[in-house]
Amino acid sequence: MDVMTAGAAGLFLLAVGEVPNYLSGVLPSWMTIRRFSADERDTVTLRAGEAFGAGFAVLVGAGASLIASSWWPLIGTLVAAGLLICGYEWAIRHPHDDARPINDQGGWQIGNAK
Repeated sequence: MDVMTAGAAGLFLLAVGEVPNYLSGVLPSWMTIRRFSADERDTVTLRAGEAFGAGFAVLVGAGASLIASSWWPLIGTLVAAGLLICGYEWAIRHPHDDARPINDQGGWQIGNAK
């Protein structure tokens, strides 16, 4: 189960291409994280999202590997998920200087609009 056929290559590309979709489905962008992840509760939630999104992405890679009879789609999704999670972790650990919790928007609150 380690042959890279044309079918395995196609499934590799499809599986790897889905990794960002699963992560972005449960996580905000890196810019949003850097701007609003100043609260420890936000960080815990973001890390849970990393695990959840990566778990679904790996399931796609495992399924594609079974169909292709090749480990490459699974390996590709693991590598892609790892690289993207490194980016999310960088964003969590390097907030903007003016970052604050998402519910602290400079005194303006929903319901206070004039």
